[in-house]
Amino acid sequence: MYKVLIVDDDKLARKGLISMVKWEDYGLTVVGDVANGMQALQFLEHNQVDLAFVDLSMPVLSGMDFIKASSQKFPKVKYVILTFHEDFENVQNALRHGVIDYISKLRLEEMDNEKVFARIGRLMRETSESGQWESRKLISGVELPDKDEEVSYEKMEELRSLWTAGQWVYNKRMFESMLENLRETNISVRQTERLLMWISQELERSFDVTVAVPWLGAQEEGMEWLCQTRENLCSKARTIRDYHNMRICILRAVLFMEEHISSKLSAEYVAGEVNMSRSYFSTNFKLVVGETFNDFLKEEKISCAKRRLQEENIKTAELAEQLGYEDPKYFARLFYNNTGMRCADYEKQISTRREEK
Repeated sequence: MYKVLIVDDDKLARKGLISMVKWEDYGLTVVGDVANGMQALQFLEHNQVDLAFVDLSMPVLSGMDFIKASSQKFPKVKYVILTFHEDFENVQNALRHGVIDYISKLRLEEMDNEKVFARIGRLMRETSESGQWESRKLISGVELPDKDEEVSYEKMEELRSLWTAGQWVYNKRMFESMLENLRETNISVRQTERLLMWISQELERSFDVTVAVPWLGAQEEGMEWLCQTRENLCSKARTIRDYHNMRICILRAVLFMEEHISSKLSAEYVAGEVNMSRSYFSTNFKLVVGETFNDFLKEEKISCAKRRLQEENIKTAELAEQLGYEDPKYFARLFYNNTGMRCADYEKQISTRREEK
């Protein structure tokens, strides 16, 4: 059984939480309840606690200050935040200090508490120091739902790794593909909130911006947040006057390439636009975008070619010239290697699809 401490200045709230949950069913047992962060630290000095449910807004020592102090002195303790709507931005910061989940007090009565605490029990097992994936069987012998109507812990970690890598910020093609895949993934609204928090933390670190994550009423609101956040970063990159943040400079370079896709661009020329040396620019471009400058530029030009073939009837030689290629045969070969067909065949296929619709 994981030992639980309830930390909330509202005595009725503490007693209500203790009585409403069948803790043992989830592998948890309450060993104490205290009214503020200072009392919680004193309790931890003399008692074993594995998991603390912490109200963020408390007198004497706030929930956030308690978590920061406790995470340094008692690094094995995990936390679940009890929060109101106005505290939500603080949840993002709290996730850096061993917080494994959060519960909205306003939503608590509306939630299916069995699923909420089953998830928390599962997260405790999955984040245990043993590093082993423990059984999904509860100690009482009752089996947890395999997905709890959510994707697995492993899938969430996969999404976390993919989205926090940040390449989607620079690559619009990748962003649209990842967004579509995320829509198709059976990820709950709550898991979407958690994913956005992870993303916001990485963006704040990488781009030196403040990115607030809202409560979500539906998964699609999370998709809209991602689109708006990317657009905000692009807007910042377009207007920068200070070239000290490397990632913002690379994003500005990418936007410059998109805007001048018809020109004959070189790494040296684009690097000069963001006050970087060619070697420093090329190294960092590959690091954050995930492709070399030349490969990314080629993919952008081919993508632009596809769009133009979809929009108008245009000859290969003319299209090559519009995209900055002096040799139409070289461009035709690039297009074929990328798509498996000639420009004329690609255009014909698009026309056929339109007619079928």
